[in-house]
Order: sequence, then C-alpha cells, then structure tokens
Amino acid sequence: MFSVGTPELIVIAIIALFVVGPRRLPEILRGVAYVYKNFMKAIEELKRELEEDLEEVEDLNPKRQIEKKWKEILEEDEDKEEEEKRSK
Repeated sequence: MFSVGTPELIVIAIIALFVVGPRRLPEILRGVAYVYKNFMKAIEELKRELEEDLEEVEDLNPKRQIEKKWKEILEEDEDKEEEEKRSK
C-alpha cells in the first residue's frame, strides 16, 4: 500500500505538536495507538477467518476429495500388503 518512514513520522509529529499542543499530544497519541492496535487485531482476525473459510471451500473441491480418497486407498493397500508379509 504505502509506507511511512522516519522522516514522514517526524514531520507528522511536528505538525501534530503545533496543532494539538504539547499537553494533549501524549493523550492523542495513546488514543491513536489504541485504535491502531484494535484495527490490527481486527485485520488479523478477519484474515484468520478468511483462511479457515477458504480451507473449508477447498475441502469441498471435487478434485481435492478424489485425491484424498485415492491417498486413503493407497494407504489401505500398503497396510494390507504389510499384514500379508507379516503373516507369511
């Protein structure tokens, strides 16, 4: 998206200092930090939920279901072969 580097933060801090004043600046910065923290939490939660939903949708994909079933069949065949070898 966009990035804010150190020079930009310094300019923003100086402008905020002039606009708000030195007494209210810490209070406002705490509020901004609180909003930012909650915003990032919400974004992470949304991301996690979307990944879970995408995984569920992928599980419904017929190709994936066939691959999963095929893998199970191959594993069962291998188990049967091992049992036959042990019994001989």
